[in-house]
Amino acid sequence: MKKTLLAAALLAGFATAGVAQAETSVTLYGILDTGYGYQNYKYDGHDADITAKSSGLRDGTFNGSRWGLKGAEDLGDGLRAIFQLEAHVNLGSQSSGAHSGFMRQSFVGLSSDNWGTFTMGRQYSAGVDTNLAANGVNLGDMDKVFGSTGLGEGTRVENSFKYVTPDLSGFKGILMYGTGDDNGTTVGRNGDAAFADRGTRVSVGALYANGPIGVGASYDRQSQSNEGGDDRDAMTSWQINGSYDFEVVKLSLAYGQDRHGKLGWNGSASQIIGTTAFGQVDPTDAFDLGNNFKSNNYHVGLSAPVGGGTLYAGWNYSTSNLDDDVADGGWGDDAGNISTYQINYLYPLSKRTSVYAYGSYAKNIGYIKDLKGTEAGIGLNHKF
Repeated sequence: MKKTLLAAALLAGFATAGVAQAETSVTLYGILDTGYGYQNYKYDGHDADITAKSSGLRDGTFNGSRWGLKGAEDLGDGLRAIFQLEAHVNLGSQSSGAHSGFMRQSFVGLSSDNWGTFTMGRQYSAGVDTNLAANGVNLGDMDKVFGSTGLGEGTRVENSFKYVTPDLSGFKGILMYGTGDDNGTTVGRNGDAAFADRGTRVSVGALYANGPIGVGASYDRQSQSNEGGDDRDAMTSWQINGSYDFEVVKLSLAYGQDRHGKLGWNGSASQIIGTTAFGQVDPTDAFDLGNNFKSNNYHVGLSAPVGGGTLYAGWNYSTSNLDDDVADGGWGDDAGNISTYQINYLYPLSKRTSVYAYGSYAKNIGYIKDLKGTEAGIGLNHKF
C-alpha cells in the first residue's frame, strides 16, 4: 500500500512538473573556451628597442568563457516574459575582477510574436547586434579598430531600455536608451548633494539577413561627463557592414567612423599588452583620445568551408587624426594607422565541441607608431 501511494505521489509530481514546463522554461547554458597561446610585442621607436613576450594558457579566445541562465514564461496570445543572466568565467585562474556577478548580461522583459521584444537591464548595444561580418579573434578581431561593434565594456550598456522589432521578412530594427550611472553623489557649488551621472547612451541599428545576404548598420552616442569643468562632446560611433555567402566563400565588408573617442574599444595598447605601452601615450580610456579625435575604420573578411571546418582570413585597418601636431591636440610622430591581419581555422568535433588554431599580426597597436605584435595559438571550445 505504501509503495502504491509513493508511486502515485511521484507520478503526480512529474505530471505537475510537466504542466509547469509547458508554461515556464529555464535553461542553463555556457561556453568553455581555453588553450595555449603565444604573444610577442615589439616597440622600436624613439631610440628604444623593447620586446615583451608571453605564452601559456589562454582563456576565452573564440568565445569568452561564461555560464548563464535564460528563461521564458508563456503569458498567452504570443506574449512571453523573458530574462537572461550571464556571468564571466576564467578557466585558468577563476578570478572575475570587473566581471564579477552577472556582468556579461542581466535583463528582464517582455517578448511578443507580433510586437517585438522590450528588455531592461545591462545588455548589448545595437552595434553588437547588427554586426554580421565574419570576424577574427584577439588581435584579428574587428574591435581592435572599430568602436561599438565589439564585446568590450562600452558595448554592454548599463541601466538601459532596449526594443527590438519582430522579424519582418529578415529585417529587424533596434532602439536602446541608457540612463547613465546614478550610483554616487557629488557636491554642487552651493553645497547641495546631487546624483552623479556618467552620461546617457543612445544606440540604434537595423539589420537585414535573408538567405546569403546580410546587411547591418548602427549608430551609438554616449554623452560624456564634464569633470573639472572641461566641455566634452558626446562620443559617437557608426558602422555599416555587409556579407554575402557565395557557398564556396563568404565575403564580409565593413566601414565605420568614431568621433571624440572610441566607444567599446578593445584595441588600446594597454588593454592588449597590459602595460603603459612602453612609455608612449596610453589610451587606456577612450576619453584619453581627446575631444577632437576622429577615426575611419575598415574591415575585409573571407571565410570558407575547408576539410570539414571553417577557414577564415581577415584584415582590419583604422586611420585617425592623432598624427596631428601636439600643439593641435594630436600625438605627432608618435601616432600611426592600425593594421591587423589574421588567419584561423575552426574544426567541429561535434555539434558542441570544436578545436581551433589561429595566427595574427598587428602594426601600430592602439595607434602607437612602431608598436607591433604577433600571436598564435590552439584551443578547445565547448558549448553546453
